[in-house]
This record gives sequence, structure tokens and C-alpha cells, in this order.
Amino acid sequence: MIKINKLLVVGILLLVLLVGFVLYSPRFLLYSSEYKKANAIILLLGPDFKARQKEAYKLTNNGMADYLIIPAYHKAYRVYDKGPMKYLSTNLYSFNSDQKNIAAPPSFYEDTHLEIIEARKIMSGYGLNSAIFVSSPYHMRRIKLIVMKVFDTNKGDFYFVPTSYENAPANYWELSFADWKKVRNEYGKILWFFSYFPWSK
Repeated sequence: MIKINKLLVVGILLLVLLVGFVLYSPRFLLYSSEYKKANAIILLLGPDFKARQKEAYKLTNNGMADYLIIPAYHKAYRVYDKGPMKYLSTNLYSFNSDQKNIAAPPSFYEDTHLEIIEARKIMSGYGLNSAIFVSSPYHMRRIKLIVMKVFDTNKGDFYFVPTSYENAPANYWELSFADWKKVRNEYGKILWFFSYFPWSK
């Protein structure tokens, strides 16, 4: 009887921990950092790209970086002053035939991981060592975790700014079914990244 009671108590504690984790999980994903002017703004792709793009443009107009990089599209733009306004140059980065000689990453690499690897390549090519990463709110924790693995954080400054143009509740009771689906997908992708990263180059 005592053994059964102990197992019951352990089971209840585990259930409480699991429920607590689930209820806190949206808030954990909502990562952001203080930021200051950096060499580049890294705009990451996603289904809500317009909201992310709007935030990136706001940062460029506020003079927060000299380059805007969209790694998924292999694009890099120089940010120039034009009176009180900012404008972007034509694409400076040529994804040319030389890239064909570089081995493609394994097909199981997670998309955000690939984008951040490409961002590192572009930044290295222009001698840039600081960046502001812009994406959707629930995406930011995963971005931060991947950046810490891909970049040498001792040789650069990295900041994380979620778009303010997308709704992303932190309180579990405010989440819609679509929000919970985003949260679930984010945790799945985080687990997938850490499952293969130790064996990646």
C-alpha cells in the first residue's frame, strides 16, 4: 500500500510539472533582448513575412544597421541615408556559380538553421560582426538558441527583436488553437535541432 501511495504521489508530481510546463511554454518562446546599432539586420523567413519585414524596415529607418540581409533569398542590401529617409541599395550579394562547388547541407537541417548558416556566410563576406535578428515572436527563442551554436558569440554582438506587428499572447488562456499549433511546432523544431546538431559540421 505504501509503495502504491508513493507511486501515486510521484505520478501526481510529474503531472503537475507537465501541466506547468505546457502552461508556461508560450511565454518561454517569447524571447527578446535589448539592442543597439549593429552592422546588419537579419530578416528571417516565415508565413508572416510581411509583419517581420515591417519590423525590419522600421529598424533600418531608425538607423539601427548599415545592412539588411535576407538569408533565405541570398540577399544583402546596403542602407543609405537620403535626407530624413533611408533607402536600400540593389542586392549586393551574388549567389553565383562559385556556390555550386560548395557541398549542400544535409536535407534534414532545419530551415531556420540553414538561414542562420547563410547569414553567417554573408556577414563574414562583408566583415560584419554584429546583427539584429528579426522574426515572429514565438520564433525568437529558437533563433537565439541556433545563433548561439552557429556564431562565435565571443567575436560579435547579437540582438533579438520580435516583430511588434504580430499578435503572440504570453498567457496560456489567451492563446487560440492556431497559437497553440505555433507553440507546438516551435518546440518540435527545437528538439529536432538539438537532436541532430551534435553530429552536424
